[in-house]
Amino acid sequence: MREAVMPADPERAAALELVHRLRDVALKLELAIGEFARTTGLHGTDVRALVCLLDAERARAEATPSWLAQQLGMTSQATTAVIHRLEAAGHLERLRSRSDGRSIHLQVSDSAVALGWQFFGPLLDRLIATTQSLDTNQQLLIKDYLSTVSDALA
Repeated sequence: MREAVMPADPERAAALELVHRLRDVALKLELAIGEFARTTGLHGTDVRALVCLLDAERARAEATPSWLAQQLGMTSQATTAVIHRLEAAGHLERLRSRSDGRSIHLQVSDSAVALGWQFFGPLLDRLIATTQSLDTNQQLLIKDYLSTVSDALA
């Protein structure tokens, strides 16, 4: 068989199986995000922007328009269009930067967070329950693996 289908090395085959399962998870999450975009009338890029902004908030990082452009891999002009759409829809707020009063940072609105929880809450509850069924060592191993995979993709 071809390498892409089934590697001859059993260790490589086992690793490839994990990669395929990870791809399957990523695809299912992307489909859920697409469904959220369709049901809310958002563009897929708008949803990705909201996710980036929520991630920044969890990391306690200030998200500026230029930071968002970098995260999305878009020009500043295209990112400005995303920001305007999200702001017009009430999903995004522009606030004065805490560290530099001359600049602004972006924050997802409370109503957008509530909308996200309404749609993704049941899915997140299932994922949390699945994760909580693992012992602490298993959770740490998976966290380390996913962090390493994320770094490899960067």
